[in-house]
This record gives sequence, C-alpha cells and structure tokens, in this order.
Amino acid sequence: MFFSIILPIYNVEKYLCECIDSILKQNFSDYEIILVDDGSTDSSPQICDEYEKKDSRVKVIHKKNGGLSDARNHGTDIAQGNYIIYIDSDDYVITKTFLMDIYKKIELEKSDIILYKFSKYYDHNNLLEGCNFSLCTNDTHNPAELLYELVKKDAYYGMAWIKAFSKEIIIKNEIKFEKNLLGEDMDWYFNLLLHTKTISVIDKSYIAYRQREGSITKSLKIKNLTDYIYILEKWSDIIYKLNPDETKTKALKGALAKYYANLLVVYSRLKDKNKKLYKQKVKKLSFLLKDSLSQRPLKIRKVYKILGFNITIFMLKIYDKLRNNI
Repeated sequence: MFFSIILPIYNVEKYLCECIDSILKQNFSDYEIILVDDGSTDSSPQICDEYEKKDSRVKVIHKKNGGLSDARNHGTDIAQGNYIIYIDSDDYVITKTFLMDIYKKIELEKSDIILYKFSKYYDHNNLLEGCNFSLCTNDTHNPAELLYELVKKDAYYGMAWIKAFSKEIIIKNEIKFEKNLLGEDMDWYFNLLLHTKTISVIDKSYIAYRQREGSITKSLKIKNLTDYIYILEKWSDIIYKLNPDETKTKALKGALAKYYANLLVVYSRLKDKNKKLYKQKVKKLSFLLKDSLSQRPLKIRKVYKILGFNITIFMLKIYDKLRNNI
C-alpha cells in the first residue's frame, strides 16, 4: 500500500462527510483512510462506521478522548502505507489529482518529505482564498539549500497536514506527536527535519483549510503562550548545538526566529493578565532573532534591538488594530 491517510476526528459531524468524500474521489486508488474517532459525542462515530461498511479502504479506530496528538499517533501505529498523510477532518481535499500528483513526485525524486500548499476556506461566505506563499525555489535539489530558501522567503510552515512523508523515518526514529501540547505540529516537524535527507515541493494548493469560529487557532489561552515557550526552549537548545556552519542548521535557526516573532505576536494578543509571569522567559529567547532570515522577524529584530521588549509588544498591538480596521 502506498498511502495511509489519517484523519483525527472529534465532534465534526457537520464537516466529516465532505472531508472523507473528497479523499474517496481521488483518481489514485492505492491508499487507506484511517478514521480515528477521538471520543466524539456527536454523530461522528456513526458516520465513521458507515464509511467503513461502504468502502474496504476505510478503517476506523474508536478511542477515549486524548487530543489531536494522541489520535494521530494511534492512526500512525496501525498505518500500512509507505507514506503517511494527515488531514484534519474539518478540512477537505480540493482536487482529485492530489494523491496522484504526490505519487508521481515521490516516484520521480524518491523524497522523504513532500511539501504542498493550502487555501483558506471561509464557511460564512463559501469563499476559497488562494494561497499567499510560493514553494518555488531556485531549482535546487539539495534539501538543506531548499529548506534555507523556504525559510528565507517565509514559505516554511510546520503544519503536519500540508506534507506527505515516509513512514519509515517516523518508525525508525520513533517520531511522535507530543500529547497535551498546543503547537504539536511545530515540535513534530523540527523532529522530522532532523532525520530527513530529501525534500520535494509541489507548488499547488491541495487542502482547503476551513476557517471557523471557535476553532483552536482562533482562541488564545495562556497555554498557547506556555507551550510556545516550551517548544522554542527545547528546540533552540537542540538546534544551537548542531554544526553552526551547515546550511540546514542556519535554516532551522531561521525557522526558530520566525517562530519567536510569532511568539511575540501571541504575547501581544493574549488578554490573560497572568502572561506577565512569563515575560522574562519570552525575553530570554530574544537571541533567536539574530538568525532571522524572512521579512517579518527581520523587521521585528530591528525594532526590538532599538526599542526593546515593551515597545515592540506595544507596536505589535497597534499594528493589529490598524490591520483590523482596514
């Protein structure tokens, strides 16, 4: 079997059929769909069972609620495919050629990871918004150089659901999603990249990323801040011990700088007063900005260097207000 497509599912009865149907309509057939019902309390479990009865490629796991990471890990444990694809069950696949395009790329370049793009889908007006970044690089086949170019042009995204990747790497290196962690994709992708030798890109959008109110990405909590700090502390400690002259190390440092800029944005937007308890931890990580490669962290680095932490946070708040009023 070539692909294992894993869907973590929790109370998504409204969107689940659209997601599964978009996969079953593919013009490539050598795959399995693993539906991991993570303790849903709506009709999602019944929907999963109905699809399993209708199509032999569909397999279902029913388990206690353990969160997104736990659901993905369970699906990965039983996956039979050579390559794994994660799809969030409230999103859907845009085109019927999705799997065939990835298959052809793998056959041609024998890559460990294949990166592709997404488009945002807005529920309230049924609008599919085109992707605002490009994966096109300078035709380099060197994975370290490719990664460096992606970071530099701000086309580095850690989300697990815009990648196909070799199951062998996951199993051999025991790479799993850390449970009870917000930002688990960021953590997982750094781990994956450490063990990756070949990377390919397809500069097309295949996933419709649903934008809906109340989703985990729309509501900031103190845990968003503390988990972000934890991931950056963990991976800066690992990455800064690697060979500093290697292109891959420079790329990973650039990715950390991008994420630190994002951390400052999270801090500026978080309304919880307890965030002040973590101010010194956030400031201590500011050294990551010195390895900035892409535009936003480079701009923030200049402001931070001249005006310091408090003014930088203040300016990020002002920028948010101005942008929201446009």
